[in-house]
Amino acid sequence: IQSSADKFLFHLAPAIVVFTAIVTFAVIPFGEPVKILGQEIGLWVANVNIGLLFVFAISGMGVYGMVLAGLASNNKYSLMGGLRSSAQMISYELTLGLAALSIIVLTGSLSLIDMVNSQALYPNILIQPLAFLMFFIAGIAETNRAPFDLPEAEQELVAGFHTEYTGMKFAMFFMGEYINMVTMSALVTLLFLGGWNTYGVPVWPILAFSGKVLFLLCVFIWLRSTYPRIRYDRLMTFGWKVLVPLSLLNLLITSTLVVL
Repeated sequence: IQSSADKFLFHLAPAIVVFTAIVTFAVIPFGEPVKILGQEIGLWVANVNIGLLFVFAISGMGVYGMVLAGLASNNKYSLMGGLRSSAQMISYELTLGLAALSIIVLTGSLSLIDMVNSQALYPNILIQPLAFLMFFIAGIAETNRAPFDLPEAEQELVAGFHTEYTGMKFAMFFMGEYINMVTMSALVTLLFLGGWNTYGVPVWPILAFSGKVLFLLCVFIWLRSTYPRIRYDRLMTFGWKVLVPLSLLNLLITSTLVVL
């Protein structure tokens, strides 16, 4: 640790990142309740009626860890990475929320379980393809994955907001990042791919859910290997001038059709 660094905030930052990631993951349901010894047990850690709102509220706090890491390190590259992460989070959180709002309008509930149950006949991706695309792109940006990994761009910022971190504290940042990847893949599965609904395929519901999540994780890795990192000003322009207007248009059309 640098002598000029704020030691308390320096130690607190990675804890915030991994804590918010774990708490967010806790409300993700993995399947229908199962009966064990006559008792019904839900395949989730916590069943929250406002599950989607809870996910957005807690995951939005994770950026504080990245910003604090940049501020506390007393390093110009760390500070720049922290500022980038906060700007990126603000830009793409809006698109994420607007895309999810289209699904909320359709289902009339904030419960993730209700959203899956509403897709018993067909997945939402068939009737909300634009919302799916907006949500998935914004999700990649929210989790700081390539090609949107600007807060930790090695060629520009050494390692970004965690430049000064080593050992377990460095590992905690990556632990939080990969937990967020799994959470985002699970959210896309629950909102758009039917969750654990099998649609006539003879497979256990929990395996169907796990397979969809695993496929989306493979897409994350494929994108990282395929596309180059985009320029920072283009990242902001793409978020505010393309994704937000499209998400608003999709929400307007969805709301109009539901009312009619």
